Amino acid sequence: MAVISAYPRSQTHRPAVRTAGRLALCLFEALVTYRLFEFKPEISHWQSPLFYLHELVLWVLFSTVAFGMLSWPQRAEALSFWREEQARHNWRLALAVNLTLFAALVPATIAFTAHAAAAPSPPWGLFWAYSVLLVATGISLARLDLSIRSLCAFLHRYRLNVAIAGLMGLVILLISAAAMSSWDALSGATFWLTRGLLELYETGVAGDAAERVLQVGDFAVKINDTCSGYEGIGLVTAFLVLYLWVFRGRLRFPHAFLLVPVGTATIWVLNSLRIAALTSLGAHVSPEVAVRGFHSQAGWIAFLAVAVGIMALAHRVPFISADQRVARPAGRASDRIVLAYLAPFIALMLTSVIMAAAAPHDRPLYALKVAAVGLTLWALRDVYRSWPWRVSPVSVLAGVVVGAAWIATDPAPAAGEELRAWLGGQSAAAGGIWLGLRVVGATVTVPIAEELAFRGFLHRWLISRDFDSVPVGRVSILAFIVSSLLFGLMHERWMAGALSGAVFALLMYRTNRLSDPIAAHVTANGTICAWAIAFGQWSLL
Repeated sequence: MAVISAYPRSQTHRPAVRTAGRLALCLFEALVTYRLFEFKPEISHWQSPLFYLHELVLWVLFSTVAFGMLSWPQRAEALSFWREEQARHNWRLALAVNLTLFAALVPATIAFTAHAAAAPSPPWGLFWAYSVLLVATGISLARLDLSIRSLCAFLHRYRLNVAIAGLMGLVILLISAAAMSSWDALSGATFWLTRGLLELYETGVAGDAAERVLQVGDFAVKINDTCSGYEGIGLVTAFLVLYLWVFRGRLRFPHAFLLVPVGTATIWVLNSLRIAALTSLGAHVSPEVAVRGFHSQAGWIAFLAVAVGIMALAHRVPFISADQRVARPAGRASDRIVLAYLAPFIALMLTSVIMAAAAPHDRPLYALKVAAVGLTLWALRDVYRSWPWRVSPVSVLAGVVVGAAWIATDPAPAAGEELRAWLGGQSAAAGGIWLGLRVVGATVTVPIAEELAFRGFLHRWLISRDFDSVPVGRVSILAFIVSSLLFGLMHERWMAGALSGAVFALLMYRTNRLSDPIAAHVTANGTICAWAIAFGQWSLL
């Protein structure tokens, strides 16, 4: 995009903005309830009503995603119907009802969890009473955008898609349950493959097949169910389902379905390579680095390698690709424009993975992250100079509020003792330089890289593959939800992160500028850093 223009806000955007605001409210209420509800009865999950409630929520989520995919060709008609019904809905009354119920749910959640913690057995009688209030609050959230009657009319109008989506959601749950029961067999196969790989280059490999323990020298690893590779297989499968759907017009079917077994088999083999490398690293280099850093990050590296490799393969192999030798459409964003949005974030992710793989000796590498993102932004500065960089005071205020909320909801302030001890072991100069780099990274490079990727690129790419033709600030509920959720998943506190991303998106809708969410993100992170340093709450860093 050569220039980001600020166009007048349209009256037609108001219903969509209100819907986005209500979705942000849903995220907020879900986050608060999730944080307060810590009741975990020590009984079989088959006997726990919480298990069935959890499965019901998953079924609704899976079915909703499936419904969206099935109804995508009818999206214009569905959105038109939704907006007509939305215009007749008394959302103010629905909001008042929801806030009233939520105000009752918060103390009820606190009282119920406190009673459950003190009682010798789960208070199921109270649980059912509490569930009524919880479900009522959930229904009130559903009524924020449409009345129950309109929602039922919408579901009836698309009842075939609803029925198929519900069945698909149930099938996914059943497949998940079946996969869980097969973890033991999968971990056994992973043990034998990993042992075979180690014996190719290591001498003296010891193994206990019954316990699934492999040992090289004094370092041993146990391949339990979670190390079997099912997480990577699940991630790759989910990625491939999304990829095949998004690029269905550019792939040949049924040929493209071959990518699924190829991808899952590849990630499983890479998982065994990861365990073999981890064993060798722990035996010959550092057990601490192998366990605390390389163990998890190598899995993400493998997933990214498979995801990128599959995309590169699919669009270059004529047997799979349907758009070989297709020229770039007129008006499609240039490669440099795409790089301006994505290159800083890619640099951020690559350096983050390198740092994490070096844990617990990763802190001195933070300078690498700041330098990599900073140099990328500098190399593309000619693109950024053409953009408007005005900032609304409201965006700065919103950033302060987001930062304050993040500080107030810090779940483990005591977790910062490790950083406190590390800083105490450094010289004053070294500690000061590291803190300075940490502040620069948190308040400059990280916010800019993330906002360019999530609000600048991803949000508009979800509206149109030719993302540069979509004005900044274009309202889309789908893009709002997906970009906010993916932004949240980037953070350990994913629900708080998703809510923060929703706030940044709303600011973009308000001003039609990318500079405002960037300013809010910078201010939020600056507020968090200032509080952490001033009051010693190092868990925030």
